[in-house]
Amino acid sequence: MKKPDLADLVQEHFEANRRQALDFVDVFFDTITNAVASGDKVSIAGFGIWEKKNRPARMALNPMKLKQLKDQGMSDESAKKAARVKVAAKTVAKFRPAADFKAIVLGGKKTATKAKKAKKTKTKKTKKVVKKTASKRKSILGLRKKTKKRR
Repeated sequence: MKKPDLADLVQEHFEANRRQALDFVDVFFDTITNAVASGDKVSIAGFGIWEKKNRPARMALNPMKLKQLKDQGMSDESAKKAARVKVAAKTVAKFRPAADFKAIVLGGKKTATKAKKAKKTKTKKTKKVVKKTASKRKSILGLRKKTKKRR
């Protein structure tokens, strides 16, 4: 899926025009990008976490040079020592998917159902009494919420 495809879905869901949908998608990703770049941790429940990570400097092997040295007849140990290169410290953006996201991608869980648009009809105003039971509480994605045991 590309950005225009995502904008089409936003346009359809919110009944907006194409320009508004594209602007929404742009603002959404710009906000996440700027927050992560400034060092903030962006967490979206059920989806994942973006954060900025500092990677320290390290020593690594240059595989091309290692192969050349081995082809020249050098022993494994001396070729590995000669093929070592220093990798500078750097900062990277890291994404950690949420457990719900992983479960959906791996196929062990069904996706949340698409919300249907409500029809605009006149209804009589009546007061409904809603009975809440702790055992039947469910989250948006269909998982049971953990409840604390009371003593």
